[in-house]
Amino acid sequence: MPLIQSSVQRYMKPSRPLTERLSDLRDFRNHWRYKKLVEQLRNVPSQFTQVIYGLPSITLAEMVKDDVVPDEPIMDDLCLPNHVEGPGHNDLVPLLSILKFKQPGVVLELGTAHGNTTANICKQCADAQIYTVNALPEQISGDIITFALAKDEIGRAFRKNGFGHRVQQIYANTLELDLSPHLKKNTVDLAIVDACHDTPFVLNDFLKVVPYMKPGGLVLLHDTHPSMEEHLIGSYRACMYLRKRGYDIRHLQDTWWGAWQVPQ
Repeated sequence: MPLIQSSVQRYMKPSRPLTERLSDLRDFRNHWRYKKLVEQLRNVPSQFTQVIYGLPSITLAEMVKDDVVPDEPIMDDLCLPNHVEGPGHNDLVPLLSILKFKQPGVVLELGTAHGNTTANICKQCADAQIYTVNALPEQISGDIITFALAKDEIGRAFRKNGFGHRVQQIYANTLELDLSPHLKKNTVDLAIVDACHDTPFVLNDFLKVVPYMKPGGLVLLHDTHPSMEEHLIGSYRACMYLRKRGYDIRHLQDTWWGAWQVPQ
């Protein structure tokens, strides 16, 4: 018996102070594996919803003629993914192709950032008038945001490229946005929802845009992907809720774009 006790004592780990154990726990909570597990658990309800209301795919060829060739893009302050080859993806070229093909006359953009998308809209669509919205730093709320830009940084790319006269810049948090002083109902050909990607914001932004859309118009929602990884969950989850309400939003294949064609 004494031999067994000594053997057990020999291999037992020494007791560690509580402060050390708490420190280890804090380190574990900061570990990427723990964060990934928490993210996956949070996504479980959305994954069940996806079984019924997941977005069907649509290809670019179904939206744009094959012979459409967009102009060379403006690259200043580009923030849309522009990977020519895998494993990344390309959100810029599909957008340019849609712009070149549809030639919208009035465009509404929620989420100006540095203004690269706005500049490219102006270049691809020579007659378009653009209304673009971005919050100033003191107006920002929500969690899933990309930039907190000063006033002179917002939209600098379209101003640099000489398109300032065609763009109306609106400074507002989209939750508090009132579009009525700027636009009439049923006048917008294309809307881009790319502001805060928290689910409540995307729902708000989409539903706020809808009354201003022309029949046959198009709404594009960025950072929308069925993987629902990291920042992609907010917009995709919002799109599933909207499908549940009858909006036929689809996922543009091989991109992070969601698309809703306004009924004629």
